[in-house]
Amino acid sequence: MNTSLRSLCLGSALGLFGLPALAQAPAERVLVVSPTVGEVIDGGEKARFGLFPAYAADNFVEARFMRSLTPDSAITLRARLRDGRLDARPYSEAEFLAVREAIARRVQELGAQATAPAAIAAQQAPNPPVSTKAVPEIIGRTYSVELLSGSSFNGILRASNAEELEFETKDLGLVKVQRANLKRLELLTEQQAKKGFQDVGNGTRLLFAPTARNLRRGEGYVQDIEVYFIGANYGITDNISLGVLVPVIPFIAGKAFAITPKVSVPVSEKFHVGVGALYARVSVSAFGVSAGGGIGYGVGTYGTADDNVTLGVGYGFTDRGETSSSPVVVLGGAKRISNYVSLINETYIYDGGALGLVGGRFHAKRFSGSLGAAYGTNVGGIYPAYLEAAYRFGKNK
Repeated sequence: MNTSLRSLCLGSALGLFGLPALAQAPAERVLVVSPTVGEVIDGGEKARFGLFPAYAADNFVEARFMRSLTPDSAITLRARLRDGRLDARPYSEAEFLAVREAIARRVQELGAQATAPAAIAAQQAPNPPVSTKAVPEIIGRTYSVELLSGSSFNGILRASNAEELEFETKDLGLVKVQRANLKRLELLTEQQAKKGFQDVGNGTRLLFAPTARNLRRGEGYVQDIEVYFIGANYGITDNISLGVLVPVIPFIAGKAFAITPKVSVPVSEKFHVGVGALYARVSVSAFGVSAGGGIGYGVGTYGTADDNVTLGVGYGFTDRGETSSSPVVVLGGAKRISNYVSLINETYIYDGGALGLVGGRFHAKRFSGSLGAAYGTNVGGIYPAYLEAAYRFGKNK
């Protein structure tokens, strides 16, 4: 076969087989959904912006949008997965624009952090999420989860990786949580998980005595103690709270009030320390009497909001500059025995004896009531001594 004939045959073969094959592979170009993520969306960006829930976080590598150059201009998401698969999913124009809007909303929420890696973003955040390193992440166990947005839920941990956690919930189905959005993660005991304990507060007090745990920011409660006193406490931040206590019936011919500031910090997931004071002032103009005083204290609490022990030391003082020569030590604890009932004890040890309150608290999501009995070295028995009702308001689970 001469050279001309060989060239003719080769050209015919290309025309018959090569050109149809090329025609079957439509040309595409990369479509950038947002300059924030660029052409290729990796696993970190998927987690940070909450994209592509159809792909499990631990199996996702990267994805990009492609637009066909054919007349229909079809959009396809092409994803590469860790199991080796290359997946293609068609996207409508509306679905593509929805992804763009989701990224834009997240950029507004995160600000400058949106384009930073998750680790850098967590370091730069003004209110960084609480570290969960001390909390074991056990697949199949139930956790109480609180997000920086204030929302919360209980769920069974089904998957975890460096970027996010995936929980199975009763009402919401599968929920994926980015670690950068996680504020609190608490492993529930088998009893709590089985009985479905609801959140009834952050364990900020025993019956009357404070613990080192604080009200969450935006959370508060009003209470009535012994019928005659009304009080309110509010979480200014997650570490600072302020309370006030006044008589229901104004003090006869005078005025009376008490304030209870407290500052506390978490040393670890279960151990908190704090300082605070109870300052009261009474003024009776008819007798020309005006006096104030109280107790300043330091306190440490170990445990969770439901089950904890507290040890504190306080010194009395007056507004004339006098202080007590010996401290008062408080030792107490709380144990939640059901979804609605907790047992509580607090004992005050002072120079010369001890005085305590033992009782229980019935608690629903917002309402609670407490009953306590007094005992001590000079009491001579156990007698009813404490009655309280409270209502939680503000940010609440």
